Amino acid sequence: MDAKTAATLGRLLLGLGFLSLLGAWLTQLTGQLLLGLSQTHLFSDATVLSLLGIGALVDAKLHSQKI
Repeated sequence: MDAKTAATLGRLLLGLGFLSLLGAWLTQLTGQLLLGLSQTHLFSDATVLSLLGIGALVDAKLHSQKI
């Protein structure tokens, strides 16, 4: 995977993590499930997606420096 692809993937994963975090916030406000997912599930998804996104961005940085 080249640096540009890794950066794009990282941004996409961080965006999805942010959307999941917003969904968890919405379930907190409404007290209802969102697309069948609980608040805890959405928070866990946000955490994992954000970590994967950060990892992909670090990979892109390392590949751009040719390390």
